Amino acid sequence: MGYQSWEQMERRKKIRRVIWIVLLLLFLCSAAYCGYHFYCKWKEGKQQQNYEDLHNRAFTTPSATPTDVPSTATPTPTHAPTQEELLYKALRAEYADFFTIQPDFDILRSENEDIFAYIAIPGTIVDYPILSHEVEDYYLDHNLDHSKGYPGCLYIQNCNDESLDDAVTIVYGHNMKNGTMFGSLKDYNDAEFLGTHPYFFVYGEHRVMVYEIVIVSHISEEHLFSDDYVKRDGKWVFTEFDGYETARMLERVRKEDGDRAYIAAPEPTAEDNLMVLSTCGEGRRFIIVGKRVLDIPRDFQHDDNTDGAE
Repeated sequence: MGYQSWEQMERRKKIRRVIWIVLLLLFLCSAAYCGYHFYCKWKEGKQQQNYEDLHNRAFTTPSATPTDVPSTATPTPTHAPTQEELLYKALRAEYADFFTIQPDFDILRSENEDIFAYIAIPGTIVDYPILSHEVEDYYLDHNLDHSKGYPGCLYIQNCNDESLDDAVTIVYGHNMKNGTMFGSLKDYNDAEFLGTHPYFFVYGEHRVMVYEIVIVSHISEEHLFSDDYVKRDGKWVFTEFDGYETARMLERVRKEDGDRAYIAAPEPTAEDNLMVLSTCGEGRRFIIVGKRVLDIPRDFQHDDNTDGAE
């Protein structure tokens, strides 16, 4: 080994010191990143558990008296069942639990007063309350307990009414990597899954609504109905429905998604009541559009031994 001057040895010491400092910083950064990542996952899991606990507490079997049973004192003549009655009877047989086990809104609102509806999609993890807030997009990054962060909540914007009777209602939810919230909507990219899971259920305080899926599509990130909403002070503000929302949505789906999109036949029209389930993914927005096919009182019960409506 050759002779090293004092300056050379000091230089080598400094280089080793810098290397150790860099390695230490890399280690600390990696540890901090992993710690934050695991904390976020823990927090997301905790929020999902909160939803599951709320479901277990809130869903009960109603004991209300059926509203469609005729009085024996005033018999009602039988008649041929309507298309809606036949559909109810068929769905009641296939999805019995979704009709008989329904959420208690007193319990839901005791958890969060902004809950006004509840959605459940058979075959998916989607089983959540729907919320609204006076602050636009509040639940984009606030949880059921009002803590800030993910996964947030399913919610509507202020431009939609909590009655769910707008021509088109948009429900937003995050596309979580673990499949929670609207993360499982991607299952509808599979035509077979769509064919075996064509309905979803939405509960109001006094009604049960059934939606049949009529559109599945990937569209751009632009607001779905930019012609009906205006931005004021950085927020989307509802102006007024003009009756052409459905036609414009179909036009946009065809333009942006082409033959890849699923559009039911017959197509939805302006007379239909539609609910859009909207989530993000890979720079595009994924939408599931349901057409309301049943809207019945929560205490409605059908006598399956009869051929028509009572």
